[in-house]
Amino acid sequence: MAENPRIESTAIYRKRVDFLHMTGLALVSVIVLACQSGCREEASGTQAPATETPVKVTAVVPSTGQDGQTEAVQVSPAQTANVPRIVMESVEHDFGEIGPETSHKAEFRFTNKGTAPLKITLVRSCCGVVTRGVQAGQTYAPGETGVLEVDYRAGAQPGSMRRNLSIHSDDPIQSMVTLTVKATIALRVQCEPSNLKLFLRQDNAGAGNITLTSLDGRPFAIKAFRATGNAIQADFDPTAQATKFVLKPIADTEKLERTLRGQISIDLTHPECRNVRVMFDVLPEFTINPDSLMLFNLKAEQPVEREVWILSNYQEDFEVESVSSQKNIVTLLDKTKVQNRCQLKLRITPPAAEGERAVLSDVIEVKIKDGQTLSIPCRGFY
Repeated sequence: MAENPRIESTAIYRKRVDFLHMTGLALVSVIVLACQSGCREEASGTQAPATETPVKVTAVVPSTGQDGQTEAVQVSPAQTANVPRIVMESVEHDFGEIGPETSHKAEFRFTNKGTAPLKITLVRSCCGVVTRGVQAGQTYAPGETGVLEVDYRAGAQPGSMRRNLSIHSDDPIQSMVTLTVKATIALRVQCEPSNLKLFLRQDNAGAGNITLTSLDGRPFAIKAFRATGNAIQADFDPTAQATKFVLKPIADTEKLERTLRGQISIDLTHPECRNVRVMFDVLPEFTINPDSLMLFNLKAEQPVEREVWILSNYQEDFEVESVSSQKNIVTLLDKTKVQNRCQLKLRITPPAAEGERAVLSDVIEVKIKDGQTLSIPCRGFY
């Protein structure tokens, strides 16, 4: 007996549905695996140079054969897709061993090996690196070459350096290319000491010699010697060249009292070390503890009390002559002298709050008899 045509048609339909279902699952699996692979590549932080392998896309569609059975037929589009393709000549530049605070240049060349215009969408840089020549919005025709110019300024500290940059484009296969510049920063001139500890009561503030030594054997000259507040000077001959210099700093004690912390900057003619710096710190005549006052939950005309200690760092006798403030909110209740220290008991009376923020800001001034005036910042919140 012949089969019912409706039953045969239903069976063929089910085969086609099952085939399409399995094909869809296969395509979804391929897409998921591709996405996961792309995430892993991006997370790794490295980008390989673009290859020139053409991408072939095939589609699988059902077809009914002569015997009524469902068959798979592959349909291929044009072998050359109309897309841009960025290909870098190199993705890393090594400056090698360089001197501190020296300037260097590098180039990264690329070519559009695709069959459609390549559009740059973003160029990312990083600290110490400036890029030129390529910027967002620029378009490169197929076969056209571009050059990303890189200017790098080395830091002051020795050690290994590595900086990453990136070029973003509308390349559908590799939309971001990571570029790297690296170097080893090495000292060319050694400066000793790197920090001067100075004391107001010592001869020449206790400033010792500063020695400059060429580490690569190349002679140099000293062009300039500057210090914060002009508190330290040194004699030198700008025409003399050598691989080693010993400078004798001359300290101005009066200026150091006003400049307790700063630096000495020495300009050189060494080709890879144009400047060296020496930090200096001065032990002040007095130390205040605490060196500032912070008050909370203030209420107008309701006084609060605080204690402040004044210490002579040079073990000298002193006397507190008066205590005041710029806004007249402080009163000295008591002072107690203990050897080279003095304890002050202060009463602070907040005025009426002004403005919406209700913040009190003042400076308490402690006058030392026959000496300087010490300042204590005071800040409060209502």
